[in-house]
Amino acid sequence: MKKLLFLSTLLWAVACSTPSAPEVSNAPTYYLPWEQLQPLFDDVQMAGIFEDSKTFVDWTPKQSPETILKRFVTERDRSSFDLEAFVKANFDPPYAGEAREVDTDKPIKEHLSTHWDYLTRSTRDQPPFTTLIPMQEQYVVPGGRFREVYYWDSYFTMIGLGSSGRIDLVESMLDNFAYLIDTVGFIPNGNRTYYLGRSQPPYFSSMVNLFIQHTSMDRALKYLPAIQKEYDFWMDGAENLTPQHPEGKRVVLH
Repeated sequence: MKKLLFLSTLLWAVACSTPSAPEVSNAPTYYLPWEQLQPLFDDVQMAGIFEDSKTFVDWTPKQSPETILKRFVTERDRSSFDLEAFVKANFDPPYAGEAREVDTDKPIKEHLSTHWDYLTRSTRDQPPFTTLIPMQEQYVVPGGRFREVYYWDSYFTMIGLGSSGRIDLVESMLDNFAYLIDTVGFIPNGNRTYYLGRSQPPYFSSMVNLFIQHTSMDRALKYLPAIQKEYDFWMDGAENLTPQHPEGKRVVLH
């Protein structure tokens, strides 16, 4: 129990600035556009084609990055070359959900209950090149430009899901986070490859505790290995901390 409580109260500075992801033997190969699309990636971002720097990395190549990059190198020196047109011809924008009007006359609880399905995403089957990390079960996204699940944000989402009786979504999101711990080694900021170098306050054990409140301890026991693995990740090197050397790999002496 002390470990569960500790994971929920680690310092912000510890949780939000993790080093690069650890080596995990069963980790899949990810699409990294800032590496695989050089120099196209730099040109697109520096040209300001999109107001939001997050936009281009969320677009999906229609062909392999190698093929698109070769085409770019061949065409970019032509006087008629249009960088924005090239991007739109070779990449597909991400799914952002359908436009939906909010009925402000509805009570907030009723609004939330009807809004979960709109914010629910499934990424089991993804194209071969996408920054979106596929997960086995459904999850809830914040919406708007945030088209992926976010770590500690999901704790508060789960509070709402529990209030709406959507324990099915709470469990599926927990399954996804346990999957990330197993494959990536920790839960990144969000399920995007560009978030693999950072995380957020580790709330997984608190999420499991929410699940227990709506179900049972027996039903939540399947998450115990993931809780232990995440705890070990964050506490790596804690035994070497001293008042003279209070900062470790991912933890600080408090």
